[in-house]
Amino acid sequence: MQSFNVRVINSIGQRETLNLTDESSEKIKKELESQGLLVLSIEQQGKGYNTLKKKSIKFNVVIFVHELRTLLISGLSLSEALDILNDHHGASQNTNDNPIYKIRNGLHLGLPLSEAMRSCENIFPEILLATVAASERNGTLIKALTSYIKYDEQISVIRSKVYNASMYPLTLMIVAFGVIMFLLMYLVPRFGAIYEGIDMDLPLASELMLKFGAWLGEYRLLFIGMISIVIFMSIYKVKKQGLEPTFMAVLSKISPLKKRLEVMYLSRFYRGLSLLLDSGASVTQAFNLSHSLLLPAQQKKLLQAKQLILEGHGLSFSLDQAYLTTAVSSRLLNAGDKNGEIVAMLDKSAEFHDLDLTQFVEKVSRLLEPILMLAIGLFIGVIVVLLYMPIFGLASGLQS
Repeated sequence: MQSFNVRVINSIGQRETLNLTDESSEKIKKELESQGLLVLSIEQQGKGYNTLKKKSIKFNVVIFVHELRTLLISGLSLSEALDILNDHHGASQNTNDNPIYKIRNGLHLGLPLSEAMRSCENIFPEILLATVAASERNGTLIKALTSYIKYDEQISVIRSKVYNASMYPLTLMIVAFGVIMFLLMYLVPRFGAIYEGIDMDLPLASELMLKFGAWLGEYRLLFIGMISIVIFMSIYKVKKQGLEPTFMAVLSKISPLKKRLEVMYLSRFYRGLSLLLDSGASVTQAFNLSHSLLLPAQQKKLLQAKQLILEGHGLSFSLDQAYLTTAVSSRLLNAGDKNGEIVAMLDKSAEFHDLDLTQFVEKVSRLLEPILMLAIGLFIGVIVVLLYMPIFGLASGLQS
């Protein structure tokens, strides 16, 4: 028999934590569901492992929001829309792993939609849950879903542009590194072995490169092992932190890009703030729910802005004092505070910075690609020329 900590939602919508003993987690889950309880997680005591997460759940949140919005616009009730989506997606998913089934079950237990979605842990982003929760108070669920779709599309466009602009130079550098390592570790030592049997004076540059190549060739297994360790650690870091945080952390180390990245995250924060405020959330609630859209250093500044809001200052003043604005957004937000159009001004600020970032990415990518090609070509060309310079010298000596 094993002991488990079980988190459930009871028939009146309250969360409970139970300590139960049984042979397996599956038996406990079936027994609790037969009693009308919604099981959130089952964790074996003594192990920080959630037995309901053995398999990674693949669920496209944006597609779900699109489909749910379409059905609600058609005049169906929320329960009917979820029944249709469950029938549509249920055939390709196990019931236990189907978030739509869990949401529908939560609604049948009397939970609001936001809480039923929250019961599907690590599936729905916090900003979507907060938007839905805010819309439930004023009956604007369709508008909230529409706003989230627009928000996701705008964020995805900028993200894809940054990724696309970075992937080609990154791929080019990886391929070039592989080619250069092949030349230095395999080709150069073989040329060095040939030149050792010839009594001739080598050019200094060629001699140094041949010695370096011979050293790499001698310790190439160690060098390949070190590269493998670096690759393994990079993959582990990406899996642990996520692709985007790791990628952005690398880019932030490049000084010319650091300021641009800060503005990009500010733009994302403005969009999230606009989405939450438009859904009916208060400013402090919106700050709490959108802080993850900022860089760690900016999150600390957001605490200062939140304190100013609690002291009674306006949104534009608070963000400006916390250095969470630019010259353009500061003026736009100040105008929004005065005319009551702060949500629209947040969107305008984000649009302005997104356009500026798009132009910057396009200029850099157009400039960086030929520079990289030229630098890589020159580097490989120098290696090849240094390899053949002794042969050219030998040929000239034979002719004379």
